[in-house]
Amino acid sequence: MIRLFAIFLLTLRTFAAPPPMNDATLIAQKTKDGISFEFSSEGMDRPGHALYFAGWTSRLGGCAVVPFQQGAEGSTVFLPYRVHRIYAVRIGEDGQPVLWRRQWDGSQWSGILPVKGEFTAHVEPGKIRLEVRTRELNEALLKEEGTLHQMPGLRRVEERSADVFQDWWLHAPGRLVWAKDLNQNHGWGVTIPFDSPLALPEYGDVAVSTLIGKPLRGGDDGDGIPERMRRAPRHLRPRIYQLLPRLFTNTNETRKPNGTLAENGVGKFADLDAKALAAIHDELGATHVWLTGVLAQATGTDYSAIGKPADDPDLLKGLAGSPYAIKDYGDVCPDYAVDPKRRMEEFKALVERAHAAGLRVMIDFVPNHVARSHESRLISFGHTDDPKIFFSPKNNFFWLQPDSPGGGAPLRLPTVRDGQILSPTCRVLGQGDGLFGPETKTGRVTGNNASTWSPSQNDWYETVKLNYGYDFTTGKREYPHAGAPKLQVPDTWTKMDAVLAHWQSLGVDGFRCDMSHMVPPEFWAWAINRARLRSPAVYFIGEAYNNDPMKVEGGYELLAHHHNVMMELLNAGFDAVYDDPAYKTLKAIYDGPAWANDLDKTLAAQGPYVFPRSLRYAENHDEVRLASKGNWGGLGMEVGRPVSGVLFGISSGPVLLYSGQEVGEPASGSEGFSDDNGRTTIFDYWSMPEVAKWVNGHRFDGGRLSPRQKELRAFYGRLLKTCGEPAFADGIFYSLNGANKDNAAYGRLGEHASGHWLYAYVRADAMGQSRYLVVANFHRSETLRDVRVQLSAEARAALGSGPLRLVDKVGGLPDAPVSAGDLEGAGILIPAIPPLSASYFEIQAAATIQLKPL
Repeated sequence: MIRLFAIFLLTLRTFAAPPPMNDATLIAQKTKDGISFEFSSEGMDRPGHALYFAGWTSRLGGCAVVPFQQGAEGSTVFLPYRVHRIYAVRIGEDGQPVLWRRQWDGSQWSGILPVKGEFTAHVEPGKIRLEVRTRELNEALLKEEGTLHQMPGLRRVEERSADVFQDWWLHAPGRLVWAKDLNQNHGWGVTIPFDSPLALPEYGDVAVSTLIGKPLRGGDDGDGIPERMRRAPRHLRPRIYQLLPRLFTNTNETRKPNGTLAENGVGKFADLDAKALAAIHDELGATHVWLTGVLAQATGTDYSAIGKPADDPDLLKGLAGSPYAIKDYGDVCPDYAVDPKRRMEEFKALVERAHAAGLRVMIDFVPNHVARSHESRLISFGHTDDPKIFFSPKNNFFWLQPDSPGGGAPLRLPTVRDGQILSPTCRVLGQGDGLFGPETKTGRVTGNNASTWSPSQNDWYETVKLNYGYDFTTGKREYPHAGAPKLQVPDTWTKMDAVLAHWQSLGVDGFRCDMSHMVPPEFWAWAINRARLRSPAVYFIGEAYNNDPMKVEGGYELLAHHHNVMMELLNAGFDAVYDDPAYKTLKAIYDGPAWANDLDKTLAAQGPYVFPRSLRYAENHDEVRLASKGNWGGLGMEVGRPVSGVLFGISSGPVLLYSGQEVGEPASGSEGFSDDNGRTTIFDYWSMPEVAKWVNGHRFDGGRLSPRQKELRAFYGRLLKTCGEPAFADGIFYSLNGANKDNAAYGRLGEHASGHWLYAYVRADAMGQSRYLVVANFHRSETLRDVRVQLSAEARAALGSGPLRLVDKVGGLPDAPVSAGDLEGAGILIPAIPPLSASYFEIQAAATIQLKPL
């Protein structure tokens, strides 16, 4: 039985609503020649109204930011998929429909092109009807695909018939329809909503955040598909558990500072058995596991028996080595294998166990820099480089020249100065001369763009910068981009594509891409597209920071005025990017002058495109532990409840739980290379004292945890599982702090305004069947009593009419009734919100209350 879906959009609305507008409806049905879409809205037949279709296929890449032009497309529309064609029908001054299209040529949008026969349009009072002839469309798209696959670096991966796009058009989730009234907003238009109670018209830029499909009726087969809505599967909202195999299952509790592997032990791939993985998936509710630092890295441990001797001590940060100084892009760290000769087999077995447990596997992809000592049978760098040239698109590296800063050859590493050993690792090993043999006559730029013969201790001196055809000193681009789409693809691009292909072939499902903003967005668009040709579901997260001066912005005209590398990376195909600003805002509630209210400003600044596509975290390996001394107000592990409770629920983007966070890992003391900085070491052989209590001799039962730790872990399990509910997986976010700033009953503790310690919001899915009120008390010691949470007009519409009841699925507060008067008047009453707490109240109709017999 064939099932067809018409796709419409719901735009993201967070803080402000435009004026009300008339309802609009979309009816789609099969026809003899294809599909008919009928869009109805009051005045839709008037000149200036337009209907747009965006066609997407993972095979062709494309752009997520559609063209913007006053009087044509109007304001920018940001899509959740990359599209390669946009069709439009606009009502002309004579009342007749005008059809046109644009297409993506691999680096930029074309001008306006004619529509030949694949579409026809009809105008009726208040309606536009568009007829799609799928056979003609198939042929046009197949011809276009043949052209695109002749572009540099693209190739046909399989032969396909002229019907190849039939399934795409009828079944893929990337068919989008939206409408605008271009007579409004000075020719920039107002986006017209479809028939959903949560959809409102949008002025200005619009981000499509949620796609809901409605099954089509009609056609020759008369299949009678029931009227129901299609919702994205819950697993599409990733909940990621990050762990370092080196530390996670290590049961050796010696913890000698600067200890060797033999002294301090190391976790193994085999230790992550079915029970451990089931606990991560079933108990914590994770959908993905990020295996941090599994690639072979520069290390002080000698594996000469398998042809991998220890590295030069001057290249080491810690005896174990930095997971981000990759020694071999095609290999895993032998530390993690029971039998180092069979390390790849043991890694593949771990991937298979994770999949069997219901987890998808992510690893690090480190594209910006590589260990100075990198050597690999998979790929080699620099063998054909010309070291006499600082920058060449044919080179893999940037080569220091005689007149480069730092005094000329040899390269002098900051491990030794004036005969004194400065590196903690060199001191432990009793070796170090500040030199690296291969770079005594030539030298390469350090990973953090330090173009000097004498990098400092603050530089990433153990790594070298890779060259993607972008001269970071001048801004020159020598790779295919919008201004020169036919330039040759640089050699580094093809080698890094081989790295991704290698790990995909081993079953890896996704990549956390280190410092992705330091690599040109055009590379990412090219590489991610190729990765999705191999596996359409591969998931990419970009570690990126828009305020980093080392960021590389792309040459996309559509995004040039934003100066936001996060938008560039999302446009290139990333599924999500890091949300550093929200993390810092909440940290400043304890370590700075921030109020909970400040989060609204931070989120609004991200814009409607970045906001729902951000990875949110309260800890990761680069940040201090929540329970670390001297950070987060020194409050210990409980501060993670309100911080994670707020961050994890605010959008539909992925969330990250860092191993140890769930049991209050404090990261206290100095482990060796890592001093007492509040972070769990990633450089040393070590074990985590609190995680070891949960691992409990590889029983993975938490047998040594305290009752408080067990409850905290259970809290995170409830939190992650609830964050997979439809309201959070594809719902809309309604902040409530703005509506309660003048509400004296909104958790005030003597302040002149509300919102210092209390933050609240509503999440509701498009069907109105999954609705939650989230409240969090950030205060360290005060219970907020008799709190009244007043609702904005939007939130009231999303919750519907009372009476209702609140059922806390995460924080454990008692159920609470909500009357219709509370919704409209004084607000929802919550008798007590304990300090350092977060509650996720599911909002249920009062009629569902089950009365217990007396």
